Amino acid sequence: MTNRFVRSIAAATMLTVGSGSVGCGYLLHPERRGIQSGVIDGATMVMDCLWLLVGVVPGVVALIVDFSSGGIYMSGYRHAALRLAPGGRLALQVPRASRPGRVEFRLVTASHQVLARKTVMVGSAGADDSVELQLAQPAHEPLYLEVENADGRAARMTSAIEAALL
Repeated sequence: MTNRFVRSIAAATMLTVGSGSVGCGYLLHPERRGIQSGVIDGATMVMDCLWLLVGVVPGVVALIVDFSSGGIYMSGYRHAALRLAPGGRLALQVPRASRPGRVEFRLVTASHQVLARKTVMVGSAGADDSVELQLAQPAHEPLYLEVENADGRAARMTSAIEAALL
């Protein structure tokens, strides 16, 4: 074997391992680093598995890097559970907003009946950091949290609120 052949094999191996060690999720989604578990991003998983076509080592290294760094987990998707306190109260931390606006929080039943409602201002100097919703009457069906912004766009949690039995 010639010296040139050995160097080219060594360079190709280093390039393959080096490029596989930087997983796709690690590079494309730096905001996801540090997530311990969650829903796996299908596109990142496919890109990591495509490294297996290049070689077993780069593919395995890409998967290990993305799983260990958290780059493979979807960051915006979290399973959140809300618990209703024994007195029928629900306290929420209001996220910071970049611009001022009005946000309405509602506790609604599965049949869309509003049982509690509170409107807060966000993004301004006097904005509330938290909001507390109080049920006026006990609910006989599952409760959900709805949030509506000033534009009228609303979002509803997919999972029902759990009632604390204390």
